[in-house]
Amino acid sequence: MTDTPVNQDQLTTKEQLNLETAKIEWKALEVFFAQGKLLIVDNSADLVEVAAVIGDNQVNKLESLITENKVAFATPAWIKDNCTESTILWAVVVSPYVVAQLAKD
Repeated sequence: MTDTPVNQDQLTTKEQLNLETAKIEWKALEVFFAQGKLLIVDNSADLVEVAAVIGDNQVNKLESLITENKVAFATPAWIKDNCTESTILWAVVVSPYVVAQLAKD
């Protein structure tokens, strides 16, 4: 059986972001935090779904996610409580932001 190449132009935002999501150490994300560009997704939400909401500019859904505390800008308190230099997060770029979530064990 031959694998058919994926036509990236036919992918949904969610499918594209899923392909671009990767694990990364906290220390590599610090610069985005310092720039105010790091969004944290609560572990009760799906990282890729939240990133797709942002990428597709679904304002009403994003407002709901914010109200439900499912997504927020990273804060010093959150970083202190959850991260060490080697903490692993899942992350994906939704320009100009990096959307991240603590990797589940």
